[in-house]
Amino acid sequence: MKKVTGWVTALMLASATVPVAGVVTAAEENSVMTLVNNARVLTVAQEGPTVTYQLLVGQAVQTYYTQNKSVDVVAGQSISFQAKDDRIVRFTTVATVESARQVNEKIMAKDTAARTLDLELTGVVKLAPTYTVLKHLNGQYVQGSLADVFVGAQNVSASINQSGEADLLIIEGKTPVNNMRIGVMTSGFATLEHAQFDVKSAGGMQVLDKKNGQTFTIAADALVTMTAKDGGVQVQLNGAPLYNTTGRLYVQPASDALLQVMTFKRAYGNPSYRGWFEITPSVTPGMLNVTNEVQLENYLYQVVPSEMPASFGLEALKAQSVAARTYALSDYYSSRYAKRGFHVDDSTLSQVYNNSAENALTTQAVNETRGLVMQSNGALVDARYYSTSGGFGAAKHEVWADGNGQFPGTPLSYLTAKSYAYDPANPGQLLQLNTQDEAALNAFYKDLSYTGYDSDSLYFRWKVAFSKAELEKTINSQLGVRWGADPGAILTKQADGTFASKPIPATGAGTISNLVVTKRGAGGNMMELVVEGSTGTYKILKEFNIRFTIRPSKTYTGSVGDVLLQRAKGGSTEYIASNALRNYTILPSSFATFDLARDASGALTGVTFYGGGNGHGVGMSQYGASMLGGKGWTFQQILDAYYAGMQVQDVYVQ
Repeated sequence: MKKVTGWVTALMLASATVPVAGVVTAAEENSVMTLVNNARVLTVAQEGPTVTYQLLVGQAVQTYYTQNKSVDVVAGQSISFQAKDDRIVRFTTVATVESARQVNEKIMAKDTAARTLDLELTGVVKLAPTYTVLKHLNGQYVQGSLADVFVGAQNVSASINQSGEADLLIIEGKTPVNNMRIGVMTSGFATLEHAQFDVKSAGGMQVLDKKNGQTFTIAADALVTMTAKDGGVQVQLNGAPLYNTTGRLYVQPASDALLQVMTFKRAYGNPSYRGWFEITPSVTPGMLNVTNEVQLENYLYQVVPSEMPASFGLEALKAQSVAARTYALSDYYSSRYAKRGFHVDDSTLSQVYNNSAENALTTQAVNETRGLVMQSNGALVDARYYSTSGGFGAAKHEVWADGNGQFPGTPLSYLTAKSYAYDPANPGQLLQLNTQDEAALNAFYKDLSYTGYDSDSLYFRWKVAFSKAELEKTINSQLGVRWGADPGAILTKQADGTFASKPIPATGAGTISNLVVTKRGAGGNMMELVVEGSTGTYKILKEFNIRFTIRPSKTYTGSVGDVLLQRAKGGSTEYIASNALRNYTILPSSFATFDLARDASGALTGVTFYGGGNGHGVGMSQYGASMLGGKGWTFQQILDAYYAGMQVQDVYVQ
């Protein structure tokens, strides 16, 4: 087979075209034929007398063949023809072509709503009203979409038309996942907006302006300071002016040295980073955005110790590494931060990154699981994880809503509710409990003698008491806040008995008379909590909203003294005062029940919550992984216990 394959350039077609006559039989003249105008030629393949063309017809890829060799058509031309089914019967015109503008640059950001791409050197390019995305795989062009164009990709060619808009994007091959782009926050993970960015390196570094061809070599331990100025970036070296630019700047280390940031701190001090930094002016005047780009495995070197301590053991750390890698790639492919030009941020909104320093054991865990991710039915697993289970895990759809706001959401077969508590009557067996029975659940969480996967955690059992005044203060101060953040999940009872979303009174629920759990998940987690008050009856949906309304801290309860969260490990006989936490900011989990205290007249006087676990309860419990690893479980066995039926795959094996 003789084959010619070419990228379809953004051809600016000349107005003159060349008519081409072909040999047409009488039968073909009398048959119904299709007229195809201005089809772009993608590939041309010849085998014997037959020539096959892959064409872009409008925005669709179509294949036609012909044995009419009266014209020589090459990839990149525009042709018009008559066809019978998928056979070209007659060429009518073949356009002559002129040079075109074609760019192949790194994708720095993607704004789907605004229909723009930010290219590394060209800058922001608008997509044409009718643009096409094609994927070039194994010599064939197939239809793609803007969702297939990833931030950081360098295998995308853009065709720029006469209006300066991209009307055709070609993705060459499968986009390799090599690097992660991380949005870096200020101290305390407060914001992505930086008033100033100071950086140095013990091994020296370079400051680059690629667009303007400027490179500055910086000596070891010299301090580079960057601030926003006049819509651009101002650079100083040891306090003296060095350079100004309106574009993006890069800071990259010499050799394998790390870059240390001096303008904010993490838990271990001024943090040091692998990879390089990219600094751009923010849309907020006077501020900068900072992105750290780093190889995927190196990203995990600084995620795993920030999410799990080395003391949890190698197998648990391996499980954490696989979960973290899977989670990171899910964010990569979702493009949820594409508009901002990165894949993940460095906070709990993605995964905590570089809050704790690297250590040998966590690095070993990453290295020994290099490239491994979890999949289910060929797709990446939604690799959620949390701190501690109190004996049961939750189903994902009973914790989070779907993207369209529907709650409960859509079930996932591998993220279901499970028991992680041992049955005292059957040693080694997991406890089977009716988690919809309030009395049984109340007895379970009050009993400190139970053990389970997470017994070693002090969060295995907890309790916290509120006076009536404290309960009212936290609920009434937070109910409106939660309605503002998630109005579809904070509902008010109507006259007909139904619940609807409407603004919450300034006084919240007012004088509270009752609390009732009206719905629990299969794992026993609270899904709906009803608050009866003097201003109305309110229903709080979702564990997040419940936990951020019942807040055991004097900041929210208005208490004179501290609010104490009592804690106990599994197998305990009593709560020990030294294990209590003061003014914990939220309810540790939604795996809880409560006792209401009333006076002789039946009026509410207080409430005590009894619960277990810490976190949302979906996916892998980190304390549980540690205990299971200590019992000799492998990381794959640990993962299968929490993500049922998953398969471990190597993301680097194509």
